[in-house]
Order: sequence, then structure tokens, then C-alpha cells
Amino acid sequence: MFAIIFTTSILIALGVHFITKSQQHPLKRFPGPLLAKCTTWYRAYFELVMNGGWVRQLEKLHAVYGPIVRVGPNELHFGDPRAYNEIHAPGSRFHKDSALYSIFGNKAGSVFTIPDPQDAAVVRNILAPYLSRRAIIPRAAIIQEKVVEFVSRLTTHTYESGTAVNLEHALPSVALEVLTSLIFVRPFNVLSAPGFDHPFLQRSKNIWIKKYLPNINNPVLLTLMRFLSDVDQLAKIFADQLKLVRADLDLALKGVSDHHDENLNTTEFLGESENDATHIATDGPLYPYLLQKIHSQIQKPATSVHAVQRLQRLLKHRRLIGEGFNLRFAGTDTIANTCVVGVRCLLSNKDVREQLVKELDEAWPKDGSDIAFEDLEKLPYLVLNFLQLSQPGSDYPPILFSQTVVIKESLRLSHGAVSPLGRVVGPGDAVIMGETIPTGTIVGISSTFVHLNPELFPEPTKFNPGRWIKAPPRSGDIDLEKTDFPSTFAEINAEKYLVSYSRGPRSCIGIHVAWCELYIIFGFLFRKLEFVPQAELDPSQPLRFDDFFLPTFTDDPLVVFVRERRTSSD
Repeated sequence: MFAIIFTTSILIALGVHFITKSQQHPLKRFPGPLLAKCTTWYRAYFELVMNGGWVRQLEKLHAVYGPIVRVGPNELHFGDPRAYNEIHAPGSRFHKDSALYSIFGNKAGSVFTIPDPQDAAVVRNILAPYLSRRAIIPRAAIIQEKVVEFVSRLTTHTYESGTAVNLEHALPSVALEVLTSLIFVRPFNVLSAPGFDHPFLQRSKNIWIKKYLPNINNPVLLTLMRFLSDVDQLAKIFADQLKLVRADLDLALKGVSDHHDENLNTTEFLGESENDATHIATDGPLYPYLLQKIHSQIQKPATSVHAVQRLQRLLKHRRLIGEGFNLRFAGTDTIANTCVVGVRCLLSNKDVREQLVKELDEAWPKDGSDIAFEDLEKLPYLVLNFLQLSQPGSDYPPILFSQTVVIKESLRLSHGAVSPLGRVVGPGDAVIMGETIPTGTIVGISSTFVHLNPELFPEPTKFNPGRWIKAPPRSGDIDLEKTDFPSTFAEINAEKYLVSYSRGPRSCIGIHVAWCELYIIFGFLFRKLEFVPQAELDPSQPLRFDDFFLPTFTDDPLVVFVRERRTSSD
């Protein structure tokens, strides 16, 4: 009896403590579930037990509590899309939420995971020329080569062969193959796997566990994790990928006396002739570029002491591996999801697909050669029939769905990261949506609250590339900016609210690679091939997903038979 009374007293005391603490908290004026105000385990329940259900729960919370909800002891979530651009504003000094980004491991960090925006800016300035549009265009031939190989492999999955292909395995395969071919010397050979079922494409649905584990440096936990890594197949797969990344770095460091030293002697490796950054090639593998660029920045007289210190930390072996491994993931998963969603939606929307195919056929060279990337990205947003415009009673002219708007709509419905990308307010308080938010508060908004907002995007779950095309005026002499004409945009600049690659100073640095790859994949797939789904696709069915940072789509697999397209120019 005494034990029961004692335990009950302890629980009551703890409850009173948490409630009192919650009521005294600087965020007490913001509404939210009482349990969420007391402990982060409220969110953990939906991430772990409810199998990636946090975004679904956020939708329910906003329906009950309004546009700003307290979802943790020190965390707010916003439901108004305008908050996204305030949280991720240009010049923002907010740090990333280290608890969230800890799920990606690698304590050495990378440009994606390091919390401090100033540290990240140093790395971004190093990587930006390598991933710029100017640097990617000369390497577009590498992307095209891999996509052509991919198309060739798909043509073996005909109805006559009796072997359909799961595009949810195949499309991530080509995304990973392209990325590794662009930045690494040693190939991953993902496209060679039978049925596109390469082990490197396996994903863990337990990523949230890392977020709630105790201190990883605990000796007991370290021993346990080492044991688990020996028996866990996924851990072995990651270890195999790390070996390939490390091998690329070792190859770049060939000639250095001890390339596993914590502070690498890049001066000896690179030589003084590489001090001029203009001589650094951006069209080769990642690590030779990275080492030369860092070295040249360190040697510049104008580089500050703090910047030099940050650059020297970047030269550490583990950190260099972290950057390579980060690019391998960041450059694969979002592109793969965009392709899967886009292809699924195109196959269930005949009219949109036929207009896209028509545009590709008209743009493709008539001599039988393949179209170049620069020509793919120039496909028009809109074709105006001025003769129709001049006819009495004519309405807006027919719209040609270019590849650009198809990709934008695919990006919108695939979302990028769906988990709120937590940012820590500071230094100083911040004003978000007219509310003063105290320093140290974690703030965020899921991209789904932007992309599926019905005021920004009417019928938001519908695949409608036409929403990205502003309606033209009824007269060629009318100023688009001053005319009140019907438009799917109304007064909203929807470009501002396409946040698949985030916004602000921590937005995805590889966006130019992504666009190049998406243009080539969509262009070649729908110019060269026809797809026959095994099961009927319902265009009215919203895409369902679980939140594992990126969305894990839960609809039936996209399994198709493939046949080559023939046109009059072939």
C-alpha cells in the first residue's frame, strides 16, 4: 500500500511540476495540447508509434487550435503559408534544430546538417560554383548518358516479356546513378541491379529513433550500436556506401603522406599553382574540386581568421566524407520522389500527358538525334494563338502544357521534405505572422501547409500543371501587371510558394542539378516510351504519405509495362 501511495504521489508531483512549468513558460500564450507543452514525447508518439504520422497530427491540431500551435515545450508550428518565407527569410540567422538534423548521423556534420548558418555559408560558398548552372550544363551529357541507359533498360519490361517494372524502384535507381556519376569516380552501379532492386535504395522507416536516443557517446550505447550494425542489414548497406565515398576521397588524396590525418596537408597535395580559384575545374569529381577550392580560399589574403578556421575544420577527413555522403542522399531522394509522383500523375491524366508528348515530339530534332538539355528547358510556358484572340467571342487560347509546368506541379505534390524544418529563433526575438517569438524557440511549418493550401492552389490535391501558367489578357496591348483578369493565381505569386527545395540561406544548394536531371528524365521518358500501368490509376485520389522527413508514399506501387514510342520522325 505504501508503495502505491508513494508512486502515486511522485506521479502527481511530476504532473504538477510540468503543468506549473508550462504555465510559466514564455510560450504559454500559444494554444496547444497540454501534453505537448510538457514533453517532446508527445511528438515522439506520432513519429515512432504512429509510423510517421506527425504531419497528419499537425493538420488536426491546426483545425482545433488555429494558425499557430504550440507543439512542444519550446516549439511552435505555423499553419499559414506566409510564415514559411518569414521563417526561411533571406539573411536569416536562425540556427537549424540540432535535434531534428541529428537523425542524419555523422557528428562531423555537412552543409545540410550543421546548425550555424555562418558555418554553413562558408561551405556553401565552396560548393556553389561546383553545383551552379554554369558548371552543370557541360555535365548534362553525363546525365543524359545515364538516362538513355535507363530508358534502354526499361524497354526490356514489355507486356510480351511478362515482366512489369516497379517505377518506385526504377526511378530512384536512375536518380542515384546520375548523382554518383556526376560527383564520384567510383561507380555505385545501381542501374545494373536486376529489377532495379539495388540494396543501396533501401530506406529505413525508423529514422526517428535516432532523434530520441540518449547520448550516442555513452559507452554502453556505443557497444550496443556496434553490435546492431553487425546484424542490421541497413547499417551494412550504409557502411558499404561509406566505403565507396571514402575510396573516392582517398583517391583524391593520393600522394598525401597521411591522408587519414585529422588536418590534411593539402598544400603538399595541391601545390602552389592551384592558389588561383579560376584554375579550378568544376566539371570533374567532387573531391579534387573540393580540396583545391578550400585550399585556394585559405590562401587568399582577404579571407578572415574565422573563415580560415572554418575552412580548416572542413578539411578534416570525417567532414569531407560527410559532405560527399550528404550530396549522395540530398541529390537523390527528392528527385526520385518528384519523378515517381510526376509519372504517376501523368499516367492518370491522359489530356495532360498527351499535350506534354505533343510538345516533346515537336521540339525533338527531326534528324533522329536526341534533344539537348538547353533546348528542353526552353520549351514554352505558353503558346498564344493571336488569330484566335482577335476573333469575336473568343476566350483564352489553348494552353500547351510545357515540361516546365509539369515538373513544377510534380515538385509541388511531392513536397520535398514534409517534416517541418525546425529553426531556432535568435539572436534576439523575432516577429513571425505578427507575433513576437522569444529567442530560443523552435519554429517551423511543413511544406504541405504551403503546397496544399487551397487559397494558393485551388483544388490542391489535383494534378494541374495549368495552375503554373498565368492566364493571358484578351488583348495583346493590355499590361499584364495592371489588368484585372481571371487567373488561377489571383493576386498570389505562386512561384514564391513552391518550397520543395526550401527557401532562404539554407535552401538546397543542388537545385540546378535537380532541374537539369528532371528535365532530361521527364523529356526522355515521355518522348521515347509509353507506359501501361498494371492497375488502373485514379486521378481523383490524393497522394497519401507517411512523414519520415521526406514523404514515404503509401499508395499501391507504380508497376507498369513499357513499350517504345514510334513517331513519324523516327
